[in-house]
Amino acid sequence: MIKPARGRPRSFDAQQVLGIVADRFRDGGFSATSLDEIAEATGLNRPSLYAAYGDKKAMYLAALERHRESIAQGFDLLEGEGLGLRDTVTALFAWSIASYLSGARGCLGVSTATAEAARDADIRSALDALLTMIDTRIAGWFAHHGIADADGRAQIVGAVIHSLSVRARAGQPRATLETIAAQTIELIVPR
Repeated sequence: MIKPARGRPRSFDAQQVLGIVADRFRDGGFSATSLDEIAEATGLNRPSLYAAYGDKKAMYLAALERHRESIAQGFDLLEGEGLGLRDTVTALFAWSIASYLSGARGCLGVSTATAEAARDADIRSALDALLTMIDTRIAGWFAHHGIADADGRAQIVGAVIHSLSVRARAGQPRATLETIAAQTIELIVPR
């Protein structure tokens, strides 16, 4: 027999709220973001947040997973464009830079999870899953175009993307980020 859910049904969009939660963590990091700040930003009380997502760590892990899924969807869109390798990597860098400069907040994973990963195995695992997905997707582009050392080149592109995130968070200007991206493309993406 199925038991009815306790309490009132949710009157909010859980994914939309999770986006707000992710923004709070992106702005303040995991440790420095309080549940009170999350509650205020979402307009929900703590019991509603706990019921929807679990404790603060579970919220953070859910935000990281949402972030990973969002990036995977972005890769899907890029791949669906049918561009050549050079144009695809160029579009990836442009998309990353635009995203990172939105509020100069950088990437949720790179900007916040790296600090927590050193002492939390679950966060380390989530960060590893994000990085592995990025490397694998980019390596697929290079391999599809018959480029030697697809994995190594993909890791370089990924590392530059992460550097762009850190630099954006540090307030470096768009022109600097675009120059780094263009120089990377010249070095590792054949014409």
